[in-house]
Amino acid sequence: MPVLLFFLVYLGAALLLTALLYYPVYQALDIFLEVRPDRVFYRLVMIIAALGFWPFLKLLGINNRYALGFSLDRRRFLQVFARGLGIGILIMSIHASVLVLLGARVPEPGDIQFSDLSSALLSGLLSGVLVAFIEESFFRGAMHYAMRRSSPMLTTAITTALLYAAVHFIHSPIAAEGTIIGWHSGWEMLAGMLHQYKNFAGFADSFMALFAAGLLLSLVRERSGNIALCIGIHAGWVLTIKLAREVTNTAIDTPAAILIGSYDNIIGWAATAVLGLVTLLYWQFGRVNK
Repeated sequence: MPVLLFFLVYLGAALLLTALLYYPVYQALDIFLEVRPDRVFYRLVMIIAALGFWPFLKLLGINNRYALGFSLDRRRFLQVFARGLGIGILIMSIHASVLVLLGARVPEPGDIQFSDLSSALLSGLLSGVLVAFIEESFFRGAMHYAMRRSSPMLTTAITTALLYAAVHFIHSPIAAEGTIIGWHSGWEMLAGMLHQYKNFAGFADSFMALFAAGLLLSLVRERSGNIALCIGIHAGWVLTIKLAREVTNTAIDTPAAILIGSYDNIIGWAATAVLGLVTLLYWQFGRVNK
């Protein structure tokens, strides 16, 4: 069975189990919290996928630090991560600056509160590290390593980048107010997870930006032999996007608005160009450092 199929089956199994368990989990949470039905489904998918991740890796025979890209000792890993964080911040800061210069985003009117900026910085760093750790462990860690055992680098990079971009637009539809949640609800949410793809043109720009990001991170993984740099770069992107959204606003009614996508109002065609250029430069001039 092709490696990609193994990963798709694993994700599919997590979704099916989520649909099965959704109703009792939602009922239990609803006793104590006011929760949004679609968010419960999404979080449950993440938890189930995380719990099954190590047994899945064991099945593939890649349940070790080297295969996941954590071969560096702790001190060296943190050093490389910190360098990646700086690189990620630099790349996305250049992109955000281009958006402001071209008029796609405009500075926030009035004074920016230090408390708001500090909060955005802290939450951006924490969420950036968490998101980067999870996504890089799966895509550039396990999936990249598993595919490279039988596939060339280009095939691996394109495949992982496509799946990486695709999953960002797989969401359960938001339940209408007053919707009754029952045993059928999990299956209805599962059936509607691809609803955004009915209008692919509406987010094609953000999809391509994420695809370009995935290609760059796969190349970094290949040349570095681990995912420390990938996690740092990814976290730097998330942090900078969070700060950019705090200090600037989308200029919706300007021609330059075509440069940004609806995913987060930051990444779009401009980000695709920036990340594509960085990938080409790294391909030509980046060092191999394993």
